[in-house]
Amino acid sequence: MTDTLKALLNPDLFKKEPIFTEPLKEPKKGEKVYSLSTKEIVSIRALRGAVVDLHPGMGGIAPDKLISMINEGIELTSLDYMLTRGCNFECQWCFANSGPRQSEYLPFRMIRSITEEARDLGTSLFILTGGEPLLYKDPELGKQKGVRDHFFRVVEMIINVYACKGKKPKLLTFDDVALITPEVAKRFRDYEVGLCTKGDTLIPELQDFLVNQPGAFQRMQRGYENLIAAGYGKNPNLRLVVNSVLNHATFDSMLDLHMWVMENGFDHSIVPIHYCGGAESKEQEAGIHSPHVKVLYDLISRIDKEKFGIAWTPRSAFTYNKTCNRNRSGLHIRANGDVTACSESPGRDTTERYTFGNVFNKNFSLENIVKGKKLRAYRKEFAKGYGTYVCSPEVCDLYANNLCQGGCATRSAYSKVDTNTGLLTQNPNLHNYSEKREDPLCPAWTVLALKQGILREGLLEIIHARLLERSRRISITDFPFEENAR
Repeated sequence: MTDTLKALLNPDLFKKEPIFTEPLKEPKKGEKVYSLSTKEIVSIRALRGAVVDLHPGMGGIAPDKLISMINEGIELTSLDYMLTRGCNFECQWCFANSGPRQSEYLPFRMIRSITEEARDLGTSLFILTGGEPLLYKDPELGKQKGVRDHFFRVVEMIINVYACKGKKPKLLTFDDVALITPEVAKRFRDYEVGLCTKGDTLIPELQDFLVNQPGAFQRMQRGYENLIAAGYGKNPNLRLVVNSVLNHATFDSMLDLHMWVMENGFDHSIVPIHYCGGAESKEQEAGIHSPHVKVLYDLISRIDKEKFGIAWTPRSAFTYNKTCNRNRSGLHIRANGDVTACSESPGRDTTERYTFGNVFNKNFSLENIVKGKKLRAYRKEFAKGYGTYVCSPEVCDLYANNLCQGGCATRSAYSKVDTNTGLLTQNPNLHNYSEKREDPLCPAWTVLALKQGILREGLLEIIHARLLERSRRISITDFPFEENAR
């Protein structure tokens, strides 16, 4: 390991000094974290609907559109297939424990049968995930006829299943980009597949380390070049969002990555790391806290307005105030066959509560799952599972207007805010996934602390200066700290 990489992996981002000078108090009745005007609500909805179906968790869908679909009787609006646990990378924080040695996969014939059921239930969006979905291989399909043939046979099958009924589904694939050749990029283009791709930093050595593969960054960049040549980033029908993990090591270079993403015509989704997957055993991974997210998003919103003409005010735990919609009406099928609320919800190894069936069971029926008592009860519980500090309709107008339902449920399950110190800590209660759900990395925690006058003096200014001192693209003279951004 080089000295440069050692410095990147140990940036002394946060010394675990308390963020709060006093314990955080529960908001009093009528006290709000965010009070939104009608104009602001309309503006957020407009931006949410601008890029349909991209961000993870269906975050690109305008919530009023989704609610309208549910009210029309569509009980399953989206379906995820974790095609395989096999992956060419071994990411340090991987929640699914994917990697080159993993072999679980969903059989093609089973995917086709479930897709036919989903079509008849009104499902309109399919999300293909892994592992690395391009590595999908089913021996029953025989020898692959062309590059990544088995994966594209799944894509083609879904399209054909809908075409025979005169319908057209939306398709989104999560991909790490490193396997995208010019041929693969053209096939994505021809099927108009939306892409959610990996990209955590522009520092080659750091990206290689994070995915545990020498040369990964260069392969990923070639993949992006092939996608750009195929029209992604330029053709409005070919949407691509770069999905970036924000941790203690990627924080300092995230502004420069954002500039690269936007200049290429892509969309940017930032996922703050927490105690989940591989990150659980790495204490240093919990170096990101609510103030870091707030300062970063405040800066990105100012950059977006000045350089790219996109106006938004950061409030939620996701860029552009997007949020996870999956738990309202979607399902995820894991490579082991489990049908779950989402790709990262607590599994059967910890609790049976969020697993609704298994596709390998002899009498499996997707319709029975969707209309079953367990899933219906869960969705009702989830809808009312708000917290007490920041994630509730009583204190947050994002929540009250169906623009957010508590941020990321997985972060709520595995991580929480220590209300005495403000620091992120590991959560022992996995059922906070659906009960008293509060995303610990939402900027709202910092906003509430500011309102109560307990945020450590000068903390936001320090974080702001750090980001700009380490940026090669953005100058602190162009974007000085703004008091009103607090």
